[in-house]
Amino acid sequence: MKKQLFILIFFAAIISHAQNQPFKRTCGTETPSNEWNEWFNNKVIEFKKNSANQKDQNANYTIPVIFHVIHGGQSVGAFPNISQAQINSQITILNNDFAGTGLNVGNFSSTGFSPSLIANCNVNFCLADKNPSGNNLAEKGIERLNYITNGWADPNSFTTITNFRNYIENTIKPNTIWDPTRYLNIWITDVNPAVGLLGYATFPSGTGLNGLTSGLGTATTDGVWCWTPTIGDVGTLYPPYDKGRTATHEIGHWLGLRHIWGDAGCGNDFCADTPTQQQENTGCPTFPSGSCSNGPNGDMFMNFMDYSNDLCLYMFTNDQRSRIQTAMASCPFRTQLTASSATLCTTPPVICSYTLSNFSNTDTLANPLGVRRATASPTETFCTQGAGKAGYISGTNCYGDLEKAEFISAAKYSTAVNPLITGVVVLFFQYANTGTDGTANIDLNIYSGTSAASAPGTLLGTTTENLATIAATTNTTAVTFCGNPNLAFGVPVIMPYKFTFATPVAAPASGGFFASVSIPNTPNDTAVIFDKLTGTSNTAWEKWSDNSWHDMKIAWGGSRNFNLAILPIIECGVLGVKESAILNSNINLFPNPSNGNFSVITTFANSQTIDVIVYDIFGQTVYLNKHRNIKQSIIDINLSEQAAGIYFVEINNGKEKTVKKLVLSK
Repeated sequence: MKKQLFILIFFAAIISHAQNQPFKRTCGTETPSNEWNEWFNNKVIEFKKNSANQKDQNANYTIPVIFHVIHGGQSVGAFPNISQAQINSQITILNNDFAGTGLNVGNFSSTGFSPSLIANCNVNFCLADKNPSGNNLAEKGIERLNYITNGWADPNSFTTITNFRNYIENTIKPNTIWDPTRYLNIWITDVNPAVGLLGYATFPSGTGLNGLTSGLGTATTDGVWCWTPTIGDVGTLYPPYDKGRTATHEIGHWLGLRHIWGDAGCGNDFCADTPTQQQENTGCPTFPSGSCSNGPNGDMFMNFMDYSNDLCLYMFTNDQRSRIQTAMASCPFRTQLTASSATLCTTPPVICSYTLSNFSNTDTLANPLGVRRATASPTETFCTQGAGKAGYISGTNCYGDLEKAEFISAAKYSTAVNPLITGVVVLFFQYANTGTDGTANIDLNIYSGTSAASAPGTLLGTTTENLATIAATTNTTAVTFCGNPNLAFGVPVIMPYKFTFATPVAAPASGGFFASVSIPNTPNDTAVIFDKLTGTSNTAWEKWSDNSWHDMKIAWGGSRNFNLAILPIIECGVLGVKESAILNSNINLFPNPSNGNFSVITTFANSQTIDVIVYDIFGQTVYLNKHRNIKQSIIDINLSEQAAGIYFVEINNGKEKTVKKLVLSK
């Protein structure tokens, strides 16, 4: 301890360091000219006039998408050469957002706006599986481009918006664009913090606008650019822009939508059903937030064309839908996209499910507060755990059971490419002095499996955690990823904990696998796991004290099925960069445990550029920053706004990485 303290003081005395300023919501899309506004607005009027009824206004369109992933030689999965899974998640977000069913859209009902304002734009997005020559892509919707081998500059080398845009518009786009009449081109790159852009797009060009190109798409520039960590909602992300809404916003421009404030004080976005507002909103405003005499409801800060945080953007309006439909019906680089999708998007999408379970979104977690569901009574003197300390699934573990296992069918991840089990989230129960607690170690095991009707097979992987660490996790009343997200307990009894495998476990290609939690049999130690009380089929098995496996339905008399809240996490393909012992030995976290303010202390022999990424137990990014010229350095990080619990700090130099566990205790 004295040695570590000396190193810390020494570094603090001799090293100066600075962190990059955080990005704000910034859109670099150029404001279109008055000539374009007049032309497009007349097209919208014409579109509405020629539509005999609402149904005619809502033709269904499908847009093939190609992501041009610009990187500097990093392994697939290592930022900025992000994974197929991260890009897949963006397509899901786009389809939900443009259908009016995206994340948090239910919050609109708590405002004073009419729910009828939320529009289904009738636009769907698909990842192209063929290139312009008709050949199948190795990865759906992805072209990976190494700027070094192509002789292009590092995107991070540009420090002004003008220089960066010139680089994208004059070098990257013309050399990589695929036919914009057949594809929506989306370029994703890293960007220097001094530039500060999250994204920008080209507006749809049209006939009769000869010579007018500023801000409009051309044969060599049409499409969208986004900063890489704003793509999707899994992988390497940058909060609070980590729910994929940057791409939604920019594609809104690409389909003819203006910023909701009209790019002027109390300006005009040419949509009658969006309130006039003074300027862009940032963060997450509280309803109502008024300006420009637009009461009583005020600004529509939840509209995708505002600048609010991703979690607070969730809707387009009906007039915005009309502009989108007009663009798809009238603009040369848009009208043929749906026809192209019939040949460019012919195979089912590759999907990575990140929390696999046997719960549907209408299921409820069984209430463990009932009699004997999380406690042993004082009369059960044969329980070594002790009264109140012996629960596991239902009843007590007074009989020495060793494990509880949940079967996951291979059908749930059959479309994933090279599926790997990277971790498992377990929903533990704890309330007051009842439930999960103690100091014993428990194991999370992965076993091979053929079906839910057969016992677990060969052990494929294991990881261990201490009950004291698990019990330090902050409880919650509800989770959004298991069962009905709209139902919650009245008190915080759910304790979600993520077990992470140091080496990911390859998911079996057929049959499936079991994820199993070992159950302690020592005094004052217990692990209580939620299950589903009303399951229609049994997927759970238990290992008895004689090491034999038993179907839980049969073992419990056949009166009910068991489905356990043991939720494996799957990732696709190669998992980024390899683990590095050198990085591991030259990086320390101090202090750890921390109250939220801590430092990453590095002792590298040579200067490096590193990404520092902090994940919560669900794999969601809560901190991301790039640091250059790091050698013997101290990087200060503030997570004081995060809840107490377990976090994982990844340090990644593009070729190698290490992951450190961080405990926040408050």
